[in-house]
Amino acid sequence: MALRVLACLLAVLAGPVQAQSWGDGAGHVPRFEQCLPEQMEAFEARLLALPGYGVTTPMDAFNVHWVQHCGYLAMGICEVSSNSLMCQRRLRAAFEGRAEAMRELLPEPEALEGLPLAPLYGNVWAVAHGINAGDDCAGETYRRQLWCASFQSVLKFEEAVWAWQVARLSGVMGPLDWAEMSGLE
Repeated sequence: MALRVLACLLAVLAGPVQAQSWGDGAGHVPRFEQCLPEQMEAFEARLLALPGYGVTTPMDAFNVHWVQHCGYLAMGICEVSSNSLMCQRRLRAAFEGRAEAMRELLPEPEALEGLPLAPLYGNVWAVAHGINAGDDCAGETYRRQLWCASFQSVLKFEEAVWAWQVARLSGVMGPLDWAEMSGLE
């Protein structure tokens, strides 16, 4: 059932974009390397248009689910590739690398001390640097464990991007090179 839903999602989002170089089965689906920079460009455009930027921030500015969306597209490309197991392994490693790179960029919570979003940043920074409480993929088949591990990795990347986003909204971080940050190889 989940694969049917994913297939429908992929069909709806079809466009003239190549698949990831190591996932050959869904050439019509936007690659992570395209999806994430496009979403970040939209975030930056919205950010700069916010009235009172750095003072008041509407709650919808904290939506980071586009990271998960882009990651889910990458996972779908892997799922229909000729070597989906290897693709999922590589994808998981790439997401883990991106999450680590993002965490290295994040300022310590003290850097936002006194700013309106400092309490929120302290919380999301801790989540981004936290360790999972247990194996979310336990008890699944090997194939399903690989898919699940990829999904958990993209969620960790999302958490790190969330912390960056709050720091960015606070004016402590500047824009990043999202084409570089979204590279999966």
